[in-house]
Amino acid sequence: MFTKIQHLGYQVRDLNEAATWFTNIFGGKFLPGRRSPDGSGNGFIHFGQIEIEIIQPTDVSFIPEGEMIMHHVGYRVDSITNEVIELTSKGFKFVSDTPNVNPLGQKVLYFDNSTTLNCNIHLTELPSTPNTEGYGEGLPVIDIVHAGYLVKNVDTIVAWYEDKFGAVAVGGIGKSVRGARNGYVNFGNVQVELIEPLDQSLLQGEEIILDHIGLVVENIEKEIETCKQVGVNFVADEPITNRVGQKLLYFDKPSSLCTGMHLTQLPS
Repeated sequence: MFTKIQHLGYQVRDLNEAATWFTNIFGGKFLPGRRSPDGSGNGFIHFGQIEIEIIQPTDVSFIPEGEMIMHHVGYRVDSITNEVIELTSKGFKFVSDTPNVNPLGQKVLYFDNSTTLNCNIHLTELPSTPNTEGYGEGLPVIDIVHAGYLVKNVDTIVAWYEDKFGAVAVGGIGKSVRGARNGYVNFGNVQVELIEPLDQSLLQGEEIILDHIGLVVENIEKEIETCKQVGVNFVADEPITNRVGQKLLYFDKPSSLCTGMHLTQLPS
């Protein structure tokens, strides 16, 4: 069972610049990962109670200046071995027979994205003593409530999650404040939001692409003001409440390296 979104991974033009941006906005601690002689590498940022991975690929020409690109979602599981057995029975494939171990000591195994609608996702198993440096520092983000995707057809993708992950669509499929329709899908202890955009060209020819993350805080009004003090702008003056009772407010994209993020306060 997927117990938590362990982290969101982003591709960036410059690892150090991206790390500085994250720590300036969210506080916390940057944990350097692997670096190669060609300049590529990765690292992790811990703040509140969450983790972000940043990746500098060898070729950064596809990443526009001043932006970062959402790359993958890492889901935490108790046992990769057990999950692979169950997920293989549902038709999933993986990029290797055994997981690798990342610089934080986490076991990581990517799905073969030919079996995940071309989305990059991986299983993550923590070591017996996880690296918790930076947790409890910076913006008090409790969790990542969901990864959000743009989808060509929300009915089709909800049905895919129901079939492959035993997911449940909560709140039904309804009108979206950002698109034609959307749905919220729960499986294990995690959630995805699926948004069918009015402008289908945003999908760049794909059925589904990563769009945003929701960062959970206890008091959204308080943390909006905290973020404003470090230069963050938001898309509106006040948060809205979505169909499943989550209160949220999106960062204005120029304030978040042109990627989608929102603060979220969960219903009681």
